[in-house]
Amino acid sequence: MQGVENLDPNLPVDPSKPGLKRKRDDELVKSNSSGSTLMKPTTTTSSKSLTSKPLAPKAAAPLLGRTASGSIQQKPPLASRSVSKPTIAPPPAKRAKVETLSTAPAAPASKRPAWDTKGRLQDMEDFTAKLQEQMNSLSLQLVSKESEIQTVSTVKESLAVDVSQFHRETETMQQRISELNRIIDADSAKHRVEIDQYNGKVSSVQGRLDLAEIQLASSKSECERLRFNLSQTAEQLDTVSKELALTRENLRVSSDISDDRLKRLQDLERKIADQREQIKFLEEKARDDEEIRRKLHNSIQELKGNIRVFCRIRPLSKSEVEDKSVSYQFSKTDDTAMDIVCAPQTKDVTGCKNAPDKTFNFKFDKVFPPGSSQEAVFGEISQLVQSALDGYNTCIFAYGQTGSGKTYTMEGPEAHLATVDNRGMIARAVEQIFLTSYRLAEKGWEYQFQASFVEIYNETVRDLLASTKPGAAVTSPERIDDLLKRANKNRAVGSTKMNERSSRSHSVFQLRLTGKNKVTEQSIEGILNLIDLAGSERLNQSQATGDRLKETQAINKSLSCLGDVIAALANKDKHIPYRNSKLTYLLQDSLGGNSKTLMFVNVSPAASNLNETLNSLRFAQKVNACDIGTARSNAKIDLNS
Repeated sequence: MQGVENLDPNLPVDPSKPGLKRKRDDELVKSNSSGSTLMKPTTTTSSKSLTSKPLAPKAAAPLLGRTASGSIQQKPPLASRSVSKPTIAPPPAKRAKVETLSTAPAAPASKRPAWDTKGRLQDMEDFTAKLQEQMNSLSLQLVSKESEIQTVSTVKESLAVDVSQFHRETETMQQRISELNRIIDADSAKHRVEIDQYNGKVSSVQGRLDLAEIQLASSKSECERLRFNLSQTAEQLDTVSKELALTRENLRVSSDISDDRLKRLQDLERKIADQREQIKFLEEKARDDEEIRRKLHNSIQELKGNIRVFCRIRPLSKSEVEDKSVSYQFSKTDDTAMDIVCAPQTKDVTGCKNAPDKTFNFKFDKVFPPGSSQEAVFGEISQLVQSALDGYNTCIFAYGQTGSGKTYTMEGPEAHLATVDNRGMIARAVEQIFLTSYRLAEKGWEYQFQASFVEIYNETVRDLLASTKPGAAVTSPERIDDLLKRANKNRAVGSTKMNERSSRSHSVFQLRLTGKNKVTEQSIEGILNLIDLAGSERLNQSQATGDRLKETQAINKSLSCLGDVIAALANKDKHIPYRNSKLTYLLQDSLGGNSKTLMFVNVSPAASNLNETLNSLRFAQKVNACDIGTARSNAKIDLNS
């Protein structure tokens, strides 16, 4: 059998060519079928002898393998990895040809990328074709080399092992090819998805492009229309320009006239501004002068020691407006004087001629006409209230006939009508004292306050707060509001012919102040008395009976005693009858002691109350003339601390 001698078990086998082993086996089968005793090799590792003569093995051809990068490289022949085989020299005539075929170098493989599986397979097929040519040549030699078949059988066992290894390598390569195919399929699916997405975007862009083309066509038509309008507008503009030139000429003439008028107008405005500034300066100076006059007047009154008197006239009610027989006149420049003018009678007492007008002139420290607000009234007494924090005894009381507005002045309106603007003097005075004490705390002063509210009803002193202690501690102005509400509920009131809600007692609100300066160790004690006297009444007008009669008699008696005390003070009598009444006894420190005292005389402007009004005003003039001495501060310094 010719050609078997060159069937080298170390022939190169590419693992990427799973069919290479099968081709080699087929060649062996063909050789066997041609009359040789060579049997088909098996894939098992068992060693079986072939029924043929031994053949001498030839030099193994270089084995080709694949690197990690995918390129084909030469591997060492299988003979170097298996057992050594005996070398049988071929006949001399054919040795050179065999060596030429067995040792011919393989064609150099071109380097292909790792992903070019198809190219790599083609290279393997080319290589396999070359091997096939060698196999054919070896088959021709196999006929003449039957004698060497025995030697080949000795090599069979080693060849079987290599064949098994080739099978394993082939299976590994098949798995790798399958994995590569799976990766290629996955990448193809991914690329198809991306292509679909790109196609969708292209469709969207194409739609937008079509819309833009439509809009472009519309814009072109609009531009054509605007060009037409522009040509028409240009013609109109020429006409308007001509009219404008004519108008400018007329405007130039008018501008010269208006400039002249504007200059004169600016001169007038400058003069008006100068006059306004002068008026503003004079008004400010007048207010400053009035403030200086008021302070100087108060200082003079304090130095004289007189009781200051403020007169307040309440507004007329709806039923009193119709009677205009009495009028009240107030000076615009002097807020301390007032005149009461009575309408003339038709005849005098003799009945012979018209009676002249009667005019009554009064002058006090301050006169508040009807319509004066509670805030304006308190603004005049705020400095007097401040004196309580300076250690002075301060007393403010309201006097007047019933229904003249005393309770409204001191306490404000009833609870359901009360607002922030119409609060009375008591609430405002307490609020100012607390606010001032907060500011004085920065200078080291600490104050404590105690409040009491009593009434003198039928010559009996009653506590309106119904408290067990003589005074209630006060820590805030809101606490005073609660005390006033409680006192108003307990105070004696009644209805008469002259007043539907008449106070039937004298109420006395007293706030005791105790202060100490932690820095200078100076301490002060002050008292603020705010008194609402019951109104004087005439029995023939009030028509009081029963309890109202007893109350009227007690009120008139206490007010009469107050008049006696005022008269004694005015005459500088040695004995002042303070003990004739609980009212005068309670006001003893305010009228004749170390105190700053102010009296509100409240009057009714109604013509029907003229007589009582005149009596109240005349009494107030007597009070204004009383000299009770200069008040002194109750301040002292603790020298032992």
